[in-house]
Amino acid sequence: MLHVLVAVTLGLSLMVSGCAALKAAPSTGAGFVPVAQMAPRADLPFQKVWFKDGVDFKRYKSIYIPEVHTGYLLQSNWWQQNFRQGQMQEDLATMAQYMRQEFKTAFRNDPYRRFQVVEAPQKDSLTLELALTELVPSNVALSVLEYAPYGGGTAVRVMERATGAESTVAFEARLKDSATGDTLAMFADRQVKKIRIIDFKAFTWYAHGKDIIKEWAEQFVKLSNQRPGEVIEGSGAFTLMPW
Repeated sequence: MLHVLVAVTLGLSLMVSGCAALKAAPSTGAGFVPVAQMAPRADLPFQKVWFKDGVDFKRYKSIYIPEVHTGYLLQSNWWQQNFRQGQMQEDLATMAQYMRQEFKTAFRNDPYRRFQVVEAPQKDSLTLELALTELVPSNVALSVLEYAPYGGGTAVRVMERATGAESTVAFEARLKDSATGDTLAMFADRQVKKIRIIDFKAFTWYAHGKDIIKEWAEQFVKLSNQRPGEVIEGSGAFTLMPW
């Protein structure tokens, strides 16, 4: 029992001390939205945002979420070429479909029912256009090595950081008036996988990415219900949940 407590305490110490180092650097932008013209906002969890002045969002009653754009995907390096070569297009299509469905589900499950989710643009609807701009899977082979005895985990984490092989996801988004096509707001964010003492999700390629996408969907719903002065907190850097 003492060994377990020591291990958990040590793991928590490493997690807390590593949070700053593991915080994802903001995306430089893929071109879906003009990231250089956007800025962070203290009350929102996304790294870059922009809102058009004078918009009355209360007049919109529904939201349309089309298929997620994938043509702006930034990440195409040795990590993908070596570990998912020949499967990236299929992976990307699957994750794009997952992202769209997760956002639609989050809005449908909103207890405040702020927006009705519609399957086609309507005159009183907003259109939320989403683009996946970075998608780096977990390396299952390295994850197995991480749980090997004699310090394998430390070596793996060093290798991940040195090669940029940590699981990351980035998105850019435009919120439009469905009737006029006017862009009313823009968003961009990039996140790295959460730190876990025991990381079962590392044994699958995209479980970390799905976690991040799910949190984004929940944050957008919170944004739709945001009260004046309310701060929507960002995602935590670590979790005690192994799955």
